[in-house]
Amino acid sequence: MMIGFVVRRCAVELGRMPTPAEFAAWANSGDAERAHRFGRPISEAEARLILHHQARLVTTRSATSVEAWVEADELAPINRANVIRLADVRARRARS
Repeated sequence: MMIGFVVRRCAVELGRMPTPAEFAAWANSGDAERAHRFGRPISEAEARLILHHQARLVTTRSATSVEAWVEADELAPINRANVIRLADVRARRARS
């Protein structure tokens, strides 16, 4: 999953984007099952780095099916019949 999904979980609980200090506190707290969401406590500096690089991939046991990373070649093929070329639309509008 992308680290942005973990950040989004924190943002949902807070109701807004977290500061690095808030994110570190959230990531290091929780019940026995969810304590240390990154496997160990993180510092505020690490939280700042995480918030800056949310597109990085991480491994997590709690990822849901919509949060799981899917390689592009595993995606369904694009239906090219639904694609409309912008150049064609502009040409039609220019003739009108």
